[in-house]
Amino acid sequence: MRKCKYIIIGVLSLLTMTGCLDKYQDLNTDPELLGTTDPRNAFTGATENWNNNSRAHLMNKYSGVMQYMQYIVYYGGAQEGAYVNMSKENKPSPFTPYYSDYFGQIGLKLRYLVNTVIPLNTEKERYQNLAAISNILETYQAWLMFDVNGAAPYHEAFKLVTDGIRKPRYDLFQKDIEGKELYKIFDEKIKENVALLQKATQDQYSLGNNDYFFKGDVAKWIKFGNTVRIKMAQRLEKADNAFYQSVVSDALANSGGLISNNNESCIYNHPNEYNNNTDDTHILTYQYCASRSLVNFLTEYNDPRLPLLVRRNGFGTGNNNTLNDDAEALLKTHYPDYQTKFPQWSVRYVGMSANPDSSSSAWSTDSYYTLSYKDNGVDKTMTIRHNSQIESRYYVKNGGNVGTQITARDKEDATYSVSQDQISLFTPLITYPEVCFMMAEISLKAGSAKGGKDALTWFKDGIRASMEQYQKWGEKMKVPSAMNNNSDNYDPITTADINTYLARPEFQSVSLEKIITQQWVNLFMRPEEAWATWKRTGLPAFKNQPKPEGGVAFLETITSAAAKLYIPRRAALPTPNTENIDNYNAAITAFKTDANYGASVNNTEGRIWWDKP
Repeated sequence: MRKCKYIIIGVLSLLTMTGCLDKYQDLNTDPELLGTTDPRNAFTGATENWNNNSRAHLMNKYSGVMQYMQYIVYYGGAQEGAYVNMSKENKPSPFTPYYSDYFGQIGLKLRYLVNTVIPLNTEKERYQNLAAISNILETYQAWLMFDVNGAAPYHEAFKLVTDGIRKPRYDLFQKDIEGKELYKIFDEKIKENVALLQKATQDQYSLGNNDYFFKGDVAKWIKFGNTVRIKMAQRLEKADNAFYQSVVSDALANSGGLISNNNESCIYNHPNEYNNNTDDTHILTYQYCASRSLVNFLTEYNDPRLPLLVRRNGFGTGNNNTLNDDAEALLKTHYPDYQTKFPQWSVRYVGMSANPDSSSSAWSTDSYYTLSYKDNGVDKTMTIRHNSQIESRYYVKNGGNVGTQITARDKEDATYSVSQDQISLFTPLITYPEVCFMMAEISLKAGSAKGGKDALTWFKDGIRASMEQYQKWGEKMKVPSAMNNNSDNYDPITTADINTYLARPEFQSVSLEKIITQQWVNLFMRPEEAWATWKRTGLPAFKNQPKPEGGVAFLETITSAAAKLYIPRRAALPTPNTENIDNYNAAITAFKTDANYGASVNNTEGRIWWDKP
């Protein structure tokens, strides 16, 4: 399969955002070869390591959206440069992989599969399900791209060979080059392809193991398509409320249903060999701490997800690390008041402040304490990490542990590194808990049940599903607290734990703030989506001291010298080569007709069309 994939897909010269390269024209493919190639192999190549295909993806996720949403903070203290400072000319542009992945892989290869590989296949009629699934995924990826960039070549992209278009014009999210609403075109395309899947004949070839999402289960692809329609429409609540309402009603009426349990969540399961070498990623994960906002919320309500999402700090014994145990003995000798002086010894989950102005506070000093003492008259020091880190095993195999090297991040599970062959990473697209919270919000705002449940039921079902989901994910990624009963930190989530949490008085009523709080926690592995939700709702809201109240979490206010800092709200549109610069400039000019966009493409505090104040 792999050989065939690279013959057909790997030889393709990648189309750029300007149209394509001349080498693509040379391809113009051998019909005989295409006619005998299994399109299922081409699908595997097109979706390979979906939106997460390099170390750079992880690096930029950590340095960008994960910090914006205050899941993590840089270990040396909050980084002012991650945010927009209105007094400075340079504005950060958050990285999401959607634009580069669409033009370099996903959009390019899925369109080629649908428009060329399948039509030239001798059994093309038996690949119509594959074409429909490919169209749904290609549209979803295009939507993600427009969601953060606002514009891109779409209708005229990838058309050098077929139409001779070297300089494709840019479509805007709100209007394509023919004056149609592009967001409506996206919805219609997914709706039509869901319908094709629902009426497909029985002789269709199944994707099977070529499908790293659903193993060829068409019913789950139908549910994914219906769910994506609602998800896309929800972004438009302010921009086009009538359309949003109509899509929700239409998608809910579809007999195929929505994603309705954790087994139906859309998750890309990477091949086992993906990211098998952690040598260059362990440093990355080591350099970030869990945020004060996240830790405070999880600890305030005794959330059973806490030990699965956050590692304990370096204080105390029982970390499977003798150096840390030795530190306790030193503290008892040289700092007799250590238990009151360093409450972290008993409070094992300590988050770091995300506010650059708090760099001198106890919450945001360097993540290590270096303490001096004398040993027989000789000056010595001991170093202890006082801030917690997030559980990095969801992103990097073994949390990035390398051989016998033990960093602070590894102390909790230093003796629990398993064979890399036992771990396969995964990337969630849309999960059932996310659907529950999405529907809870829709039901709450409608003032009535939607999708068969009222807002409170959806809300509680989402919490339960999220906890069950992270327990399963923890087991999959060999998180000690989830599945290693030899770990001092072994604390799996049980049904009793979930019931106790749901019985708390804070969760006997529902509000938008509570729904988005739980969505924020749940989107720990989808920070890009948490960022989008924050832009859409303004939640979680900012607070000087992010102490939770009434089941609601808060992000910490971000300032520099008391001046307010801002989270970027969009990415700068990537600049094409000179051949297509005129069309690019035309798109920027169109952007600027909206005062909310900003005076420059680099004013990333500005908003794209759907992101209304």
